[in-house]
Amino acid sequence: MNKRLIISIGIFLLAALSVMSQTIEPLQSVKTKQKLLAFTFDDGPNPQTTAEIMNLFEKADGKATFFTIGRNLSKHTALAKEVLQRGHEIGNHSMTHKRPLETTTKDESMQEIKGFQEMIKKELGYLPSLYRAPFLKYDMLNSNNLESLGLKAVNASVYARDAKKDVPVEGIVKRIMEEVHSGAIVLCHERQHTIKALKQVLPQLKSEGYQFVTVSQLLSSGEENSIAANHSLIKIKGSKYHYIKNGVMVFPRHSASLLAMSKSKSKFSPVKAQTNTGVIVSFKTASPKVKVNFKVLEGDNRGPVFGIYQNKEFVKVAKFGKKDGPLLSFDIESAHKAKEVSYEISLPNWSNVGLVNIELEEGHHLKEIKSEEKPVYVAYGNSITHGTGQQASHQTYPFILSREMNWDLYNVAVGGGKTSVPMAEMIRDDFSHIDYMTILIGYNDYNGEGISAKAYSKRLENFLTNIREKHSHTKLFCITPTHTKTLRSKKSGESIAEFRKSMTQVVKEFQQNGDQNIFLIRGEEISKLEDLKDAVHFNVEGAKSFGEKLSIELKKRLATNN
Repeated sequence: MNKRLIISIGIFLLAALSVMSQTIEPLQSVKTKQKLLAFTFDDGPNPQTTAEIMNLFEKADGKATFFTIGRNLSKHTALAKEVLQRGHEIGNHSMTHKRPLETTTKDESMQEIKGFQEMIKKELGYLPSLYRAPFLKYDMLNSNNLESLGLKAVNASVYARDAKKDVPVEGIVKRIMEEVHSGAIVLCHERQHTIKALKQVLPQLKSEGYQFVTVSQLLSSGEENSIAANHSLIKIKGSKYHYIKNGVMVFPRHSASLLAMSKSKSKFSPVKAQTNTGVIVSFKTASPKVKVNFKVLEGDNRGPVFGIYQNKEFVKVAKFGKKDGPLLSFDIESAHKAKEVSYEISLPNWSNVGLVNIELEEGHHLKEIKSEEKPVYVAYGNSITHGTGQQASHQTYPFILSREMNWDLYNVAVGGGKTSVPMAEMIRDDFSHIDYMTILIGYNDYNGEGISAKAYSKRLENFLTNIREKHSHTKLFCITPTHTKTLRSKKSGESIAEFRKSMTQVVKEFQQNGDQNIFLIRGEEISKLEDLKDAVHFNVEGAKSFGEKLSIELKKRLATNN
């Protein structure tokens, strides 16, 4: 045989093997010892069916998974939000439900999927971990495509075969009841005849001891005890931009476009911004021991320290050095044996880490955390707010303040940052609603860059004006520069007192122009030199004291304002 032909055949076989290794094998069922079923519903959300399906599952004490179409979700965003609020799960069913032949290239196929992920993240702040291909056709994809988006392909082991019009209800009931089994995934569509069938099927299955769960809950109940980072029962607070990359959950605090901006324009370092201050990972389980695995990512890493809470009570820290990694693992022993425990892990303030997975003991799985609607709090500032001087995120004053006030914290501060209009634009555009915001900014304008107090006034005015373009009802608390040992700028010679006067005047002007939701807090009056670790940053005790005093001041202003 010709040597060149042999080489060509070899290359062809290797390529074929490579493609085969990437072939998608959709999940059909889960091996579990429990009588669990995952009902899934394709093609919504639909105002005529979705709410009624949820009501039926509520009567049956169960949850379901809705594989929604992007164009439908964009029309019925409030309904999709209700799906999540009621504890159900949303999966990716593509943007437009194109038939495979209509989607002629791999790029177009991926855009159908990726477009859905981007849209639902923007509209609902939610990232699905499950994907079901239209017509169950995965021809133009491979496992690497889906994995890059953090998605798992899901088909079923029980098919209602209810997609077409006028399918007999009796046939749907018969197929489900004859084929159902523990760990089954049931594929249904959002149709009126399906709803009629569910009214018979759900009570009967419940009487036989079955429980109805989401696909992700079904996965976590299986014999595999490693929980993926994007599992729907793992909740993330403090990062609006989190996403999956190569199986690792990443927690940016700022938009990709802002991080890509030049430092001269953004007024902060993107490297320092790639840190996790204020971000919390939470989950619930009765497992006696939990192992949590993180990975050190690119960014400003000064030695990761995690704060660990059980049922809202601080338990301990998990501390690592600058050179530890890239994998970081720690065990958590339950302080409440044989009981379900809600865990919160506050991520490091001066490191950038991603969640790899969570490992539970055999026979245990994640439980649903009851959603608690809290006021949204955004903390903006420089290194004082970021947490320089403290070892961990839970020691920073914004974290302490958020716990005192029972608010959900989003800390967008960046060490070394100056008053930034692009930052204001990000906050304005990417937060749909903000209840409270603290602003402690100016020290780096004053001493780092050395601009005049007059120039600082203009920057601050522009910052606040941008925020107010969308968030006119947000309670803004502007904090004058706290105590510092640097009483005059090393570059301009101006005093810190002049910068405090500038902020005072800017706030006063907003108030005189009718803004009743902006307040001035005298930072120098609720801090002292003994609070400092260096020339300007709080030590651990100082940050705690400042956070507690700030909460008292805010409560006074809010009581008077109401």
